[in-house]
Amino acid sequence: MKIPEQLYNLKPNIVFCLSAPVFALLFVVIYNPTFNLTPDSYALADGNKGLCLPILCAIELGVLLISRTLLCFAMPRHRITEMEFLLWQAIEYVVACLFFDLFLSLYLHLDYFGLLPRILLVSFGINLFPYAFYWVFMERMDRDQRIAEAYTLMNNMRRPGENNEGMVRFADDKGNVKLVVGADKVISVESSGNYLTVTYDDGGKLLRYTLRNTMKGIDKICTANGLVRCHRSFFVNINKVKVIRRTPEGMVAEIDHPGVDTVPVSKTYASDLISLFSEN
Repeated sequence: MKIPEQLYNLKPNIVFCLSAPVFALLFVVIYNPTFNLTPDSYALADGNKGLCLPILCAIELGVLLISRTLLCFAMPRHRITEMEFLLWQAIEYVVACLFFDLFLSLYLHLDYFGLLPRILLVSFGINLFPYAFYWVFMERMDRDQRIAEAYTLMNNMRRPGENNEGMVRFADDKGNVKLVVGADKVISVESSGNYLTVTYDDGGKLLRYTLRNTMKGIDKICTANGLVRCHRSFFVNINKVKVIRRTPEGMVAEIDHPGVDTVPVSKTYASDLISLFSEN
């Protein structure tokens, strides 16, 4: 499964980058754990701790900022899976631990490789909570958003006590409804191979939605809702047509909506379209 889209947003990632080091700092200050950095049970003295902890938190902050910036700006096109994201976080955690180990081994004059296992273990224990909380919180946000979208779609499809007249339900080739929109809001439907693009008006804003289906598959639903076939690859809302005119390239219908120029009209459908346009 793909990770929630919210994980690509910069704002929640910045909040996580700031909160994880702060949590680690507060955890160590409040609970004052003994780290047992060497076999001799060496603990960070208060003097060392006062300098080490802010530097360690700054290292973690730097690693997280670089990692999450790459995630937000380099990966959305790829849409990584949950396992890939887990691997991403594991690499992020290990890189931070390597820098922790480098700093502590130099500052405390300890063996780098002898110190590394302890650093990995301690860092895992401290960071487990913020990482887990962040994942659960983002999953909850994604679930709530998907539930809200599903509820809106179902509500539009069939409201209690209403027959939902005037609403066009565009379904894919498997019969799954993908878009519900008022018939008076639809401007045109264009076919390209096995895909359809529905152009419609949403509060004055021009939107386009693409779904997998054919002209034959939506012919009945379009005809029943006043959309007229004007070309082998186009349906058009006759109420949105401003002018039908001939050009050197052929006949076109000018659309009365900002952002939409013309829709082609083929000879096969021209007479019916002109007749309906004249009646309108």
